[in-house]
Amino acid sequence: MNSLCNLIKKNTIIPAVRNLEDLDDALKTESPIIFLLTGSILILEDVMPIVKQFNKKLFINIDLLEGIASDKKGIEYLARKQLCDGIISTKNNAIKTAMQENLMAVQRVFLIDSNSLKSVVNFLEKTSQPDAFEILPAIAAPYFLENIGTKVCLIAGGLISKEEEVLELFKNGIHAISTSAKDLW
Repeated sequence: MNSLCNLIKKNTIIPAVRNLEDLDDALKTESPIIFLLTGSILILEDVMPIVKQFNKKLFINIDLLEGIASDKKGIEYLARKQLCDGIISTKNNAIKTAMQENLMAVQRVFLIDSNSLKSVVNFLEKTSQPDAFEILPAIAAPYFLENIGTKVCLIAGGLISKEEEVLELFKNGIHAISTSAKDLW
């Protein structure tokens, strides 16, 4: 399986699909990855082959996907049925399980204060690093980069609406941006 850092080229914009009607537009982007932030377990059997047809990797936000839990058995099911290439989650246990099941894992971090940063440090001390961190809101991603010594790919997401914001994040060393703003795709 390709590592996420190998898939993400410098300055990649990852389409974050919040409405299934936007999937067609996401498939037409240059990004090798699609973040699916909506839907249910029932659609994945239909969506995954389409995404593969376009030579892209499908990451699902397991915290938002209806009909399946972000627990060990739920993630094992997704992996064994090959319903996604990776998961996105705020839950440390989901990330650990995904990594054990050979799914790529994006640890989503809401960086709202110094305690948020400490919890990431604690997580990293107890387990191996995920394939990427997605830092929300995006404006906090440079702070994360300055304070966490990690070689993991950094994705900034949330509250990005202008191209200038994207360029500034890339200038600050962020590898990729995830956004549902279709005009930035």
